[in-house]
Amino acid sequence: MLMKRKHRLLKGKCVPELYLYVFFLQNINRRSDLHLLLLFLIVFLSTAAVASPFTVAVASEEKVKLDVYYEALCPSCENFIINDLYKIFENGVISIVDLKLSPCGNAEISSNGTIVCQFVNMEAHRRNNRRSDLLLLVLIVSLSANLFTSSTAASSSSIAVVSEEKVKLTLYYEALCPYCENFIVNYLYKLFDDGLISIVDLKFSPYGNAKIRSNGTIVCQHGEWECVLNTVEACAIHAWPAVSDHFPFVYCVEKLTYEGKYAEWETCFEKLNLDPKPVTNCYSSGFGHELELQYADEIQALQPPHTYVPWVVVDGQPLYDDYPDFISFICKAYKGSNVPQACLGLSHLIKDTANHPSNHVCYNEEKTAKSMPSKIISAASVFWMEHVGMAESI
Repeated sequence: MLMKRKHRLLKGKCVPELYLYVFFLQNINRRSDLHLLLLFLIVFLSTAAVASPFTVAVASEEKVKLDVYYEALCPSCENFIINDLYKIFENGVISIVDLKLSPCGNAEISSNGTIVCQFVNMEAHRRNNRRSDLLLLVLIVSLSANLFTSSTAASSSSIAVVSEEKVKLTLYYEALCPYCENFIVNYLYKLFDDGLISIVDLKFSPYGNAKIRSNGTIVCQHGEWECVLNTVEACAIHAWPAVSDHFPFVYCVEKLTYEGKYAEWETCFEKLNLDPKPVTNCYSSGFGHELELQYADEIQALQPPHTYVPWVVVDGQPLYDDYPDFISFICKAYKGSNVPQACLGLSHLIKDTANHPSNHVCYNEEKTAKSMPSKIISAASVFWMEHVGMAESI
């Protein structure tokens, strides 16, 4: 390949390096390169349009490999790139795809080493398509305008909504409750679709059904690993106060616990290109324990008292078993004028609680542990705590 598309993480976003686009612009110098220009605009503007504060990095080995073998003047190739391929840049699909373009197609190498392409007579091809050039140019301008409008509308909505208009959404949870994991991984991320996060003041409370002993130590419902991860997430929230900064980390950790890989939580630092020191120092210094005691005070002060987790509260009102429908409650509670796309078309009718059985929660008095035997969990967690010098504080 002539070049590779590189990315860097910036505040949770996957940002294509600018030099790639400069390369395109420097090489678009002929009318016959309109198709290349259109492809550039699709890539650049589609990426800008779908960028959100929530992008979780996908490891390269997990990505789906997509190879496109094509030639520049093949009408079917042009049609595929212009009308179909660009769609992978919508709704973050590109984040799970390793896309490679191979612009060779049906070309052949002659005996003297030169390359003979299928569409040799370029002048004839230009004459046949001259009338389409104007239409193509109009398409470029139209696509640019539409994508730029979508991008600026999404970004401006977050600026236009003042803090007092935002709907307060608080999630009280614990790291190893399977229903908390499921809610964060499969439901809560939708806040970052269609600009919904711009009207929401999201707050996490990673404590859940834990108990405080008389000596001040914390006992968690699902064992010591849960205490470790509750504290780690509390430290991350404190270290990166902006929700756009700490949510990707919380999501990453909870996705690993959802997959039964909670011991691998430290890999989230590398996946998200984050410095681990603010979190590990917070934990090892004992400050994370102090944060957990603050979260304990918050959840114990709830009225009405929480009876299980996930305990989702919108503007002070618990959603009880309707917590999976939190978007409907948010849209109903929002009184501002800048309505995000996610709320448009919603009837705001709250689903019947029968659709969300009450056993899809971790009750406050439940004493069951995560699927792994508690002794194994304890041994693994103590090993990690000794690694960071905190075993004596738990």
